[in-house]
Amino acid sequence: MLKKSKILFTTLLLPILSFSYELEFSKSFSQVVNPDLLTTNININIEKKDENKINMDIEKFNDFIKENKNIIIKNGSYNLSPKYKYYDNKQEFVGYVGSLRYTAESKDAKELNTFLNELIALKDKSKSDDVKLNISNISWRISDEVQNQKFDELRLESIKWIESYAKELSSSLAKNCETKKININEVNGIMPIYARNEMALSSTMSKAVADVAPISSEQTITVNPYFLLECK
Repeated sequence: MLKKSKILFTTLLLPILSFSYELEFSKSFSQVVNPDLLTTNININIEKKDENKINMDIEKFNDFIKENKNIIIKNGSYNLSPKYKYYDNKQEFVGYVGSLRYTAESKDAKELNTFLNELIALKDKSKSDDVKLNISNISWRISDEVQNQKFDELRLESIKWIESYAKELSSSLAKNCETKKININEVNGIMPIYARNEMALSSTMSKAVADVAPISSEQTITVNPYFLLECK
């Protein structure tokens, strides 16, 4: 009789002990960051009939840009292509177009100003309408170094938070709650802050560009982790 009662008691407990459930939810973690890097794109176009003359002029700009020691220069490319005119359904070769492109970056606005003004002076020195210099919007952005550092900090913060939350939940529910899965999505949610509008500079423009005096606006870096908890 005693043995039968023990079996019955164990059977009644099994459904209760085996009951478990999963919790799925997401949570945002953010940090406000001051952009630390000014960036702009430079495009130099030269149109001439003589391919060699284009290459010689392009080389002057290329040497100046690459010899610069105070500005970060990257994403350089050069393209030379033929140019045609069309009339009366006929194609006429009129010369070549050489295009030199670079991205220029600096943490120092004065250094970037100096570089751009010297580049404009070099362009004006050519005294040719065949040379076109275009400087894109100058904008503040968060450097990759700072951005990666902040993302690492936020990932760690989210992992610590979910572990703490799992322990708190376990205590409140008298269950064993564990983290089964974490997926973290990274978001850099604010558009760049422009410091100066895009400019196409004619060969007659000899006046140096006004100094960049941008206002660096705070940006928000966010991670949106998805959590899966199991409590049993």
